[in-house]
Amino acid sequence: MLEQAKILGVISVLAISLAACSGNSESASNPTSPDNSSTAAAPNSAAPAVETTSSTVSGSSSELKNVGEVKFKTPTAGALYGVFDVVNESSATSHKVSKAIPVKLSGWAVIANKGKTADSVIITQADNKKVLAVAPVNVVRPDVAKALNNPAYKSSGWNATIKPSNLPAGKVVIQAWAYDSTTKEATQLSRNHELDVAQ
Repeated sequence: MLEQAKILGVISVLAISLAACSGNSESASNPTSPDNSSTAAAPNSAAPAVETTSSTVSGSSSELKNVGEVKFKTPTAGALYGVFDVVNESSATSHKVSKAIPVKLSGWAVIANKGKTADSVIITQADNKKVLAVAPVNVVRPDVAKALNNPAYKSSGWNATIKPSNLPAGKVVIQAWAYDSTTKEATQLSRNHELDVAQ
C-alpha cells in the first residue's frame, strides 16, 4: 500500500511537470533562442543591490546563506540557463492575483556553461531584486534533458510558492535566476512574469 502511494506521488509530480511544459512547449523545444520579448522589465547587467529583510532567506536551500553575496547577471548571448515557465498553472506572462492566496511558480534551470542543473533558483522582484523565494532544483523534467541532449538535466525542474501579501498592490514584475553556489552567481532565466496584485 505504501509502495502504491509512492508510485502515485511520483506519477503526480511527473504529470504536473509535463503539464507545465506542454503549456509552454517552446521553453524546452527551442533552447537556443530564449524568449524575453514579452518581459516587462529588462535586466541590468550590473550587479544590483539585493533588498531583503535579513541576510538569510527563510526556507532557502543550504547553497544560499547570504543573498547579499549573490552576483545577479544576464546570460551570455546564445546561452539559455532555463525558463520561468508557469505561474499558477498558466504560461501567460501576466496574472491577476489576490494578496490572500499563495502564488505557485515553476520552470527549469541549469548552469549552461557547466552542463549541470542549477543549485537553486532565486525568485526576485524585477525593480529592486528583493528576494521573494529560493527553490531547490529537483523536479523531474525529461523533456528538458531530451531537448538539450543532456541527461544531467533530467531533474532540472523547480517549484516555488510566494506570498503576494509581501508584494505591493498593483503590477509587479517577478524574475527567476539560476544560482551557482560555487561562483555565487545567479543568471536570469528566460521570461519574466507580471503579477497584478489586488488590494
